[in-house]
Amino acid sequence: MKRYDLMTKTLPWVLILSMVLIILPGCGKTPPEQIIATPPSEVSPTPSGTPEATPDATPEPDSPTPEPVPTVVELNGQLRVEGSQLVNEAGQPIQLRGVSSSEVASFGYLVTYEMLKSMRDDWNLNVFRIAMYTEDATGYVRNPRVMEIVTGIIDHCIDLGIYVIMDWHILYDNTPLKYKDHAVEFFSEISALYGEHPNIIYEICNEPNGRDTTWEGHIKPYADEVIPAIRKNDPDNIIIVGTPTWSQDVDIAADDPLPYDNVMYAFHFYAGSHGQSLRDKMEYALSKGLPIFVSEWGSCLNTGDGPTFHEESMEWIKYLDERMISHVNWSFSVKPEGASILRAKVNTKAPLRDIDLTEGGLFAKYAIKGKKDTVLFADGFETKTFYHGKWKRSNESTTYETENPYKGDYAASIGRDGFLERAVSTVPYENLKLHLAYAFDGGKPGDIVKIDWFNGTEYIPVTELPFADGWTELDVELPDSASGVRDFSVRITAAVTDEGTRVLVDEVWLAADKK
Repeated sequence: MKRYDLMTKTLPWVLILSMVLIILPGCGKTPPEQIIATPPSEVSPTPSGTPEATPDATPEPDSPTPEPVPTVVELNGQLRVEGSQLVNEAGQPIQLRGVSSSEVASFGYLVTYEMLKSMRDDWNLNVFRIAMYTEDATGYVRNPRVMEIVTGIIDHCIDLGIYVIMDWHILYDNTPLKYKDHAVEFFSEISALYGEHPNIIYEICNEPNGRDTTWEGHIKPYADEVIPAIRKNDPDNIIIVGTPTWSQDVDIAADDPLPYDNVMYAFHFYAGSHGQSLRDKMEYALSKGLPIFVSEWGSCLNTGDGPTFHEESMEWIKYLDERMISHVNWSFSVKPEGASILRAKVNTKAPLRDIDLTEGGLFAKYAIKGKKDTVLFADGFETKTFYHGKWKRSNESTTYETENPYKGDYAASIGRDGFLERAVSTVPYENLKLHLAYAFDGGKPGDIVKIDWFNGTEYIPVTELPFADGWTELDVELPDSASGVRDFSVRITAAVTDEGTRVLVDEVWLAADKK
């Protein structure tokens, strides 16, 4: 059959079928944008043999990628000084809070990207200070290769979007003039490398000291040479200048300030040694319009050692926060001294935990964080040193357990009638809560763990934790009377029947709220 004949015979039927499809309800395909959902009772039946019209399936949209959180430097940009206040690029007051390295040639290995990120994210840290000693055997003057460590840390800070203070850490050299030429060389190089980054802050002389070192005779002439060397490469970033007597005499600088823009003046204190008389110096300088940066402070004695002075430290931090004065805690170190933030054993490639921190380190963390809650002490017993954890123990029966720790590699192990006791002042705190995990090595029903606290005169029972199989982790709330006690301590006692039974304790910390 010819193609023409086939078309002639079939065309009428095609036309008729097309008319039927147009007339029949529900059979035509509505454009997708006109489709209306109809209740089932109103849907017209579909003629037999005719496929039901359905709209094309619309693919599910991909989940939106979360926007990255802006960093502190992205939010605040170029810092400057207005009057006595540090402000951001928009002219809004800003307070920097952070920590300082110890002598960076020896302890720079601790300042990893992971450590800085952990403090940025968990502590709200927004500035880190690099303490590069000058005259020491490992200092810049004798060991210029320390520059490699310094630039590595600066690069980490820039990558993480936090500010970084480059500290020319004079100390035993007394006067900054002694190594002035080295300082000019160093800051010329650093400003050429990093001057275009808003992250960088220059601290040109840490602590001028000594009876013969004066503001007008030594520090000002030094600054008059170092500051122009920086400004050749970096016209904008903040410069911090040390003041006489280990950067305490800001009142002297206030009476004779330097004639440069974006310059601040260093003020250092240690809460165990310095109190209201030093705050009076700061108050005078502020009244004269002097911009102050507390580029170093400690919660211990000015020797860098001693206990954590909670009450005095809290007074200082409250004073600084009320005035939006930036502050940096000394020091990010594992040295066996009161000023060190870190316990002796810490994983520098993992996030910092509270049990990695000394008592002073915990105070610094929660001062930087700026929240009401805090932790007064914490211990996972990983250092295997009760002394460094400031624990008092009953006798040699209190030791370490390696076979069955709750977390990590070690737990404390307490023999029959033995105890662990930890003292800390609770004067500026309230709502105390002891956290711990405990287990029995041996034992039987009736064996218990006693928790009590000392008020300076007597021990007061808090609770008795019952025998159980396996580890138990819990919080024990202490009574309101336990707050505000300078001679407070908390004690954990193994009240067990058999001599061979031991109580294991791990992950212990004392949490509280600041008053």
